[in-house]
Amino acid sequence: MEKTCIGDKNRFAIEYDFIDDERYTELAMYVNNKNILEFDRDGENCTTCWNLDEIAEWLRKFIDNMNDDPYPVEAEGRYASEKDDNAREFDSDDDDEFDRYYDTLDEWCLRHRWHPASSGGIIADVYFQAVDDKVEISWNNRDMEEYITYKYDFGGDSVDKRVFYEVVDTFLKEYAKHWF
Repeated sequence: MEKTCIGDKNRFAIEYDFIDDERYTELAMYVNNKNILEFDRDGENCTTCWNLDEIAEWLRKFIDNMNDDPYPVEAEGRYASEKDDNAREFDSDDDDEFDRYYDTLDEWCLRHRWHPASSGGIIADVYFQAVDDKVEISWNNRDMEEYITYKYDFGGDSVDKRVFYEVVDTFLKEYAKHWF
């Protein structure tokens, strides 16, 4: 089957191919002409290919509830992935303070980071955050398995919120139509 591309790879696009009866989907996500899901595994160039039901469910919840939800603590960084990386250096001798701090970060990440919905698949650790009329998309793939190297290991960019919604919504409708 030929891959289908929704959107403009030079701005924001999702490219996919429904693979087999096991519900595997090959997925690429382009942000300003970078497939942020592209990785090298043992010398082979790959992109995400897995049962993406939980990722699809996570994306649906995100686009249906997009609103400004700033990162919950002051942290250095331009995008959420960098802020989250820097915020994780916090420590406290007060166990309650420590727990509250990390619970707050983890709750925010569940709403803005799709990696917990990966179901064990190899997928980039991507953060999505609505900010005004944009969606900031950032990634931090520096701590992956040693046999996996992402082409874009750390970074971020922003796309128009309307374009993001239209592309993701169209993909999710096609995904549901094909698999459900």
